[in-house]
Amino acid sequence: MWLARRIGRKAWLALLFCSLLVRAQNSDPVFSGWHRLSAEPIVSPRGSGWESAGTFNPAVVFRRGQFVMLYRAQDQAGTSRLGYAESNDGIQFVRRPEPVLSPQAD
Repeated sequence: MWLARRIGRKAWLALLFCSLLVRAQNSDPVFSGWHRLSAEPIVSPRGSGWESAGTFNPAVVFRRGQFVMLYRAQDQAGTSRLGYAESNDGIQFVRRPEPVLSPQAD
C-alpha cells in the first residue's frame, strides 16, 4: 500500500488493472484469441475541416442491426466536435460529413 501513497491511488489502480489484464491474457482463453481485423484505424483524422487534427474516444453500440459510433474530433484550432458514423460490419464506417454536436462558439 506504500506504493499507492507514493504514486497516487489512481496510478496504483491502473497498474493493478494492467497487471491483472496481462495475467488474464496469458491464462484466459477469452483473451488469448484476439487479433486486429484491419491494419488501418477504424476512424482517423481527415481533410482540413472539423476533424482534421484528430479523432478520439470512439464509442460504438449495436442498434437495430447496425453499429453506430460517436467520436470526438478536433480541428486545427483545437475545437472539439462530435462525429457520427454507421457500419454494417463494425469495421468499415460511413461518417456523416458534418458534426452532430458543435460548440456555439469556436
